[in-house]
Amino acid sequence: MDCHVHLGPSDSGEVYYGRLEGPEYLELMPPAGLTHAIAFPPLRHGGYASANRTLLEWCDALPPGGPTVRPLARVGGDRIPVTEPQLWLVRKAARARVLATLGRRRAADVATDQLARYAGIKLLPHLDGLPGDDVFDAVNQLGRPVLTHAGRYVTPDWIARTVLPRVRGRLVLAHLGAFPDREADLKAAVALAEREPRVVLDPSGIWIEDFWRYAIERVPRQIVFGSDCPLTAPAVAWTFLEHVVRDPGLRRHMGGELPFEVFDSVIRTREPQP
Repeated sequence: MDCHVHLGPSDSGEVYYGRLEGPEYLELMPPAGLTHAIAFPPLRHGGYASANRTLLEWCDALPPGGPTVRPLARVGGDRIPVTEPQLWLVRKAARARVLATLGRRRAADVATDQLARYAGIKLLPHLDGLPGDDVFDAVNQLGRPVLTHAGRYVTPDWIARTVLPRVRGRLVLAHLGAFPDREADLKAAVALAEREPRVVLDPSGIWIEDFWRYAIERVPRQIVFGSDCPLTAPAVAWTFLEHVVRDPGLRRHMGGELPFEVFDSVIRTREPQP
């Protein structure tokens, strides 16, 4: 299973954020040996309500007998964390506070009564903000996992203080907690996983062999496979995993057993929930 896929349109002009439609990703799954995937919309500055609905409808319409893709609802809010003294981030957080004070809150990215149809939620706190407690409460009641960007601007230490206390189930830290290549954050993310068995690391976007080895040596049973597609093709990402992880049993755990455990409540069925 590929646990980190960006699918759908974006209103962001950054070259860094690739665009990939669902049918295109389906063609990339067989070369990587994939039958299941977890996907969410790419970066959008205008909110995610429409993108979440479109991805959900596409996933629900996939025919039985073929690859399964289940969506995460990508959500944000009015609370922008400032975890590093970056002027642009300070300005963004200040602007969000002003708009919230004026009552100009962003529209909901997904209705809480619709979260049962999603595999969980995806956070990008430094750009999208944090959702309200009502969203976390709904996710917790459903027993769904939370996948959060982690690394620069969203440090594992900040996640441990701010996000983890709001999550009762699994919390997946993308990019080994070290995006784009920060050793201190890698060590902090691994230490967090060592302390908290419900914390899982997703290595997508980190193609540094020694980073993978550091995490695998310490928390080998708390890592799931993610490609970060379309930033990296899933077959390329899986080839990298095969190079680093020589134990076939551990590869099965990272690519199948643990992802199915994390997303068990929704990934095994194609039928949309009421």
